[in-house]
Amino acid sequence: MSVDRRDFIKGVAAGAVGAGLVGMGGVDLLAAGKKSGKMKTRILGRTKLEVSVITYGCGGLREKTLKLLEAGVDRGINLFDTAWGYGRGESERTIGKFLQGRKDREKYFVLTKTSGFKARATAKETYESLKAAVQKDLKERLKTDYIDILMCPHGASSASAVRNKALQEALTRLKEEDELIKWIGTSSHSNYAATCEAAIEDGFYDVLMPVMNVATENFAKAKVERPKEGEGKKKRWGRKPEDTANMMKLAKKKNVGMVIMKAANPGFLSSNVDDLLKAEFPKDSKLSRHQKLYSFALATKGTSSVTVGINALTHLKEAIALGTA
Repeated sequence: MSVDRRDFIKGVAAGAVGAGLVGMGGVDLLAAGKKSGKMKTRILGRTKLEVSVITYGCGGLREKTLKLLEAGVDRGINLFDTAWGYGRGESERTIGKFLQGRKDREKYFVLTKTSGFKARATAKETYESLKAAVQKDLKERLKTDYIDILMCPHGASSASAVRNKALQEALTRLKEEDELIKWIGTSSHSNYAATCEAAIEDGFYDVLMPVMNVATENFAKAKVERPKEGEGKKKRWGRKPEDTANMMKLAKKKNVGMVIMKAANPGFLSSNVDDLLKAEFPKDSKLSRHQKLYSFALATKGTSSVTVGINALTHLKEAIALGTA
């Protein structure tokens, strides 16, 4: 563990305690007049966008939880992580309701993913198909003129997927000719270390959304449960943590914006995750388990922001506590 990481973690823990935000203890963070400190921001790689260190994970966002999103924005969150397939489009439609008619649209950054889209046989066919899909997305769901960050492919799992020249040409035209997207990215949650390293080395993508957490950064010490014979179909087993240390170093060196996901998702952690956290955090830390996991991701060099899935008030409180500590 580097000195920088240790100092960061200590600072977050002290800041959250000082603000009275650890453990929540009945504190109504979102009550009128009880705002937390200022949300911290970082520069998102070469995009130069100043984004909140907490990304609002919109996988569960629906119209009935729009007020949670508005409360997060009120506390300084300005980056929204969504996808075409989330809630069969309901997540994006809810973001569209938030954006519609706003005169300060440029202050909020929509990162969306092209769920299910696949490159066609030629660059021309890929471009025409992707353009039609993006235009439909903007008109029918997001209700805005452009997408800030388009993640395509969504869920890349190989070097060939992120080096597809037909897809890259189509994305470039959408950005430079049509001005439908501002920045280009890709996400990966399978074979993610190698896939993202290939994307970084290729130099095409401005932003990446990879898996990274305390287990993947402590790969040599991470323990992974293995199903016993005959148990594979009975129980859902998590994916094996991969070694992301080189991926993060490359991203920082190449100035690629990294929006980290799965920092606290149990399916991407190891069985000894609590032991790993004990080694990283002071014994007297009062941060919750989730706060520790997200703090670790934020303390890792190269991280611009970490996605927190926010589906309830408690999720938002803990996220704001970290982002403002």
